[in-house]
Formats: sequence, C-alpha cells, structure tokens
Amino acid sequence: MKSEEFIREVDEELQRERLAVLWRRYGSLVIGAALLAVVGTAAKVGWDQWRRQAEAAEAARFAAADQALAASKPAEAAAAFAALAAEGETGYAALARLKEAEAKLALKDEAGAGAALDALSGAERDDPILRDLGTLLAVSRELDEGDPAVLRARLEPIAAAGAPWRDHARELLAVLAIRTGDLATARELLSELGRGATVPRPLQQRAQELLQAIGGASEQASS
Repeated sequence: MKSEEFIREVDEELQRERLAVLWRRYGSLVIGAALLAVVGTAAKVGWDQWRRQAEAAEAARFAAADQALAASKPAEAAAAFAALAAEGETGYAALARLKEAEAKLALKDEAGAGAALDALSGAERDDPILRDLGTLLAVSRELDEGDPAVLRARLEPIAAAGAPWRDHARELLAVLAIRTGDLATARELLSELGRGATVPRPLQQRAQELLQAIGGASEQASS
C-alpha cells in the first residue's frame, strides 16, 4: 500500500471528506490482508496441533476436502468442510469451519462465509484460539456497515494483553476508530502497533502507513 500525504490544516468538511477517502482506500485492504494471513496461519497451526490426536477418519475427511479446494472445486470442498464441522468430534471440526468459510469466499458466497465464521466464533466447545480467530474474521467482514459499539465489544476481549490474536484485533480496532472519526484512539493504537518489537512486520508496516495517512508520525519498531 502506498501512503498519501494529507494536508494538516483543513476545515471540518475537508477532514470528513479525507476520512471517507482514507476508509475507501485502506479499509478493504486491511480486512483482506487480515483474512488471507490469519486463515493461512490458522490452517497450518490447527493441522499441526491436532493431527496426532484427531481420529484417522476425520483427518482423512479433512484432507480430502482440502484437496478438493486446492483442485479448484470450492463447492465440493465447502460441502465437505460443512459436513465435517457439523459431525466432527475432534479439533478438525473447528478447523473445518475456517476452511468452509475460505471455500465459500472462493464461491463469492459472502453470506455463507459469514455464517461459517459466526458458527465458529460462537462454539464454546471449540479451541479458544480458533474460536477467537473466527470472531476476528467475522468482525473484519462487518467493519464497513456493522454497529461500531457491537464490533468494538466483540474485539476488545481478543485485544486484551496476552490474547493470541491481540495485535490483529487492535489493528481492526484502529480501523474501526478511523471509520467513526475517532482519530485520537486510532493514532494511539497504530502508534503502539507500529513500534511494537513483537508485532509481525507486515502488520507493523500497515500500522505505520495508516498512522502517517491520518496525520501521525510513522514510528519504527523498537530495538
């Protein structure tokens, strides 16, 4: 993403226009980057975590569905992942929800993908790491039009200290703050992300670019 320089001294009308342009430019990119990155990571982490304890039958079903997705058969894959998610008794059920959402996105079925993520985020018996990831991805899809207070309430527990998806949740909180015009909160969050030594580098770079775009100083990671 390329940063744009904004005029610092503008009247309220121009500032509102600038924020609208910023949201159109960055909002979907942040969502897309988060979605692609965390789904890919979750698939690898989930597979490694559960492959030893999962039943052989469910492992085989998951692998077959994944092969269908890799072979550009998203409809077949989506149906197989949905069935495994509904019937599975191991960790593959939760992971299948993520892959079901991925397959439905490949089919341009936004509603179906959202339903799969919502099902994962509300599943109490599933692994909390994947459950929180489901919430993160579900919220990211609603950033444009969802109720800001509701979205913020869903993100805040995931953004707590020590939470596994904390940095990604804070990035979405910053984007949500930009959408609602709360630039002070956005700058604070983006500044912390941009200089955090443990923040993943791609997320750091996005935070620095967004911070610069809304009139804050870009900061490098602390050494």
